[in-house]
Amino acid sequence: MATVKRRSFNQVKEEISFRVLRQKIPEAWVIHEYGPDYGIDCVVELFDYVDEAKEVAETLGEHFYVQLKASDSVHYTTRRAYSRGNVAKGTLSENKAEYIDIAVANFQLDVSDLLTVELLGPAVPVLLILVDIQTERAFFVCLNDYLEKIILPEDPSFFEKSSKQLQIPIQNEILPRDVNLVPLRAYGKRAKMYGAFTRFAFQKKEIERTRGLANFNPTTSAEDDLEMLRVFTESALRQEVWRGHDFWEPMQWSLNELEDVRQNLAAGIEHQDLDHFKQYCEEYVWHRLCNLSSMYEELVREWFLPTVLAQLASYPEVGKLHTGES
Repeated sequence: MATVKRRSFNQVKEEISFRVLRQKIPEAWVIHEYGPDYGIDCVVELFDYVDEAKEVAETLGEHFYVQLKASDSVHYTTRRAYSRGNVAKGTLSENKAEYIDIAVANFQLDVSDLLTVELLGPAVPVLLILVDIQTERAFFVCLNDYLEKIILPEDPSFFEKSSKQLQIPIQNEILPRDVNLVPLRAYGKRAKMYGAFTRFAFQKKEIERTRGLANFNPTTSAEDDLEMLRVFTESALRQEVWRGHDFWEPMQWSLNELEDVRQNLAAGIEHQDLDHFKQYCEEYVWHRLCNLSSMYEELVREWFLPTVLAQLASYPEVGKLHTGES
C-alpha cells in the first residue's frame, strides 16, 4: 500500500543541528555541506568583512571540518582530570594528588569516525560539534587532538571497539561573540601553521649552511648570504599566520623579531658584522620560529580538551587545581 512521504526523527535532528550551527557562527562564514556521510558532515570556510559597512566579505583561505551531531538527551556530568606527564613523550602517568573537576557533555562516537580523523592527520582539524536540541546549545572539541592526547594514552586498543565515549567541556560552547569564536579561528588557521613551521625549519637549516654548521656547506659570498636572508625574511613575513594570531602570544614575539631582521637588512649589514648577524638570525630568530612548532604540538594542541593543562591554559579564570588525594 502506498504511503505519503515521511521524515525520520534523525532527519529532523540533523536539520536542527545545521540551523543551530548557522546561528552560532558569523554570518560571513560559509558552511559547505557534504553529501553522503562518510565521517565528515560539512566544512566551514572562514570569511571576514573587508568594509566597515559589512557588505563585502573575502575568504581567509581557512577551514575546519565538522562532524555535526545532535541529541535530545545530552548527558551532562563531571570528569575528574588529573595532572599528568606529557603523553606525547611517554605513556600515561597521572598524579592523583592534583586534579580539576570539569563539567562535560558525554557523547558516544563511532570508532570508524575516529579512524577517519586519524587518517586525515593533525593538520586537518575535525571538530565534533554537539548540539543539544532541547536547549539549542552547541559544544565543540577537536577530534584530532582528543584522539592523540586523551583516547590513545587512556585506551590504546580503542580501535577494537565499535564506539567510544567522548567528554566535551561545556565551557567549549559556541556563541556568536568574538571571544567565543577565537578557538574556531585558531583551528581554521591550523593548516597554515603547519605549512609555516615547515618553511621555518627549511630556512633555519639553510642559514646554518652559510655558517658552515650543516653536513654539506657550499661556499657562498656575503652578497649571496644577505640576499638569502632578505628572501627568507620576506617569505616568512608573507606566511598567513601573522594575521589574526592573537590567540597565541608567542606569534607576536616572533613577528616582532622578523620585523627587526627586515629593518636591519634594510639599513645595511657591514661585511665585518655579517657573521654575527647570521648567528643572531640562526640561533635566536629562526630558532624561536622553529620552536613554535614544538610549543604548538605540546601546548596548543591540548587547548580546549578535558585535561588539567587545557583547563589552566584555555580557561585560567575558572580552572582551579585541587591538591590532595581525590
